[in-house]
Amino acid sequence: MTRQPTWTRFVWRMNRHRPTFWAILPLLLMKAVSYKLGMTDRTSVKNRFMRTLAWAGEEKIKAEGRAFARDEVAKGLRGGVAGIIKDHRDAGDRLYLATAASDFIAQPIAEALDIEGVICTNTAWQAGVGLQVDGENCYGQEKVVRVTAALERGDFERPLTVYSDHVSDLPLLLMAEQGIAVNPSSKLRHAAEAHGLPIMNLNLEDARRPGAARQE
Repeated sequence: MTRQPTWTRFVWRMNRHRPTFWAILPLLLMKAVSYKLGMTDRTSVKNRFMRTLAWAGEEKIKAEGRAFARDEVAKGLRGGVAGIIKDHRDAGDRLYLATAASDFIAQPIAEALDIEGVICTNTAWQAGVGLQVDGENCYGQEKVVRVTAALERGDFERPLTVYSDHVSDLPLLLMAEQGIAVNPSSKLRHAAEAHGLPIMNLNLEDARRPGAARQE
């Protein structure tokens, strides 16, 4: 839904004026590179970045998450998001946000858009320790596991329509009755073409759910 990824921008927003953050930035970049090289996992990387927020405390982080969400909904969403949401509401569909974003970012975005449910990276808040990922980062195969579990609990039912812009979500797109690549990364574009998945430009304000007959 958003034009840009949320996590690194939120960390930057919280820490950009803190000298200690600038001091450890090279270490953070090395951690990110180690993930790219397959030397560590994504949850470990996220936990390392989460530790840079521990100075703020739970209440401040949640408040900043709400403020960040307000800004994203106001000016950070792709132009067609509101229309797509309306199409699905008009069709009587249940709307969920499935994202790797942390709960203190994802949940207020969903609330602002009146989205019924959220599947995201959960946060554990521990006194004297700070915050860390609770379980696994909701990314790639973990997102598939979480969506499958929600289906089994009856949180929502098939048929599923899934939108994504990143190749890490290809398994989720393929498990859906309708998987749609929106403004895809180059890898996802190639994969979508190989699997016959439709490609959508969600930056367009008149973007619409495939097959929808929107009522004005």
